[in-house]
Amino acid sequence: MSNTAETANSCEQGDEPVSFEASKLGRKDHWDSVYDREINTFRETGDIGEVWFGEDTAAKMVTWVCNNIDDTDARILDVGCGNGHLLLELAEDGGYTNLTGTDYSAQAIELAKGIAASRGLGDKITFVEQDFLSATEVARIAGEAKFDVVLDKGTYDAICLKPKDGGADVDQQAIDTYPESVVGSLKDSGVFLITSCNWTEDELVARFATHLECVGRVKHRSFKFGGAVGQTVATVAFKKAK
Repeated sequence: MSNTAETANSCEQGDEPVSFEASKLGRKDHWDSVYDREINTFRETGDIGEVWFGEDTAAKMVTWVCNNIDDTDARILDVGCGNGHLLLELAEDGGYTNLTGTDYSAQAIELAKGIAASRGLGDKITFVEQDFLSATEVARIAGEAKFDVVLDKGTYDAICLKPKDGGADVDQQAIDTYPESVVGSLKDSGVFLITSCNWTEDELVARFATHLECVGRVKHRSFKFGGAVGQTVATVAFKKAK
């Protein structure tokens, strides 16, 4: 593993951000329905479905891993893997061979397995159902060895929209549990790389500050509004806090 700190920009801690209102994007039944449709589409046309945040964002995450993780047998986990696109790219473009994708939607796992098999990558990528907010499930998937890299492309965003008891309020306990699950999945020397469209870089740093420390950021296309410059997507790398 390369020294990720060498790729880091400023990682100052910002103010704790406010929460959003709950949304269907945080509900399991919504994603089960989405992946039911995408399974049928894949079977009929071979289309793998939506690439969350777009292919350019996924490519930046793949490039970051390739530039910072030298060992192609490093144990890599993609949390909330959906159709498995990110791991497919790591296998095909990066040559990584020890990849695991988890999702709480059985339909997502079925789709990802089908796509991987169609590309001859079934021996390099393992897809399995997992409730990432369950300590038991985290321990089951991580095992004693745990992971060198944990990836998240939009899963934390969805968790931050998870309804509490089906109401309009978000499930704060789920939000608070998420970083604990990341820590429980990572080796002491491991790296967590997250991409979000709901939170800025500084907000992500602030939200994970108790458990994780920032070691790098990935630049995305920026915009300028009202004299301020920002990004529509944020990608930040973390290690376990000392």
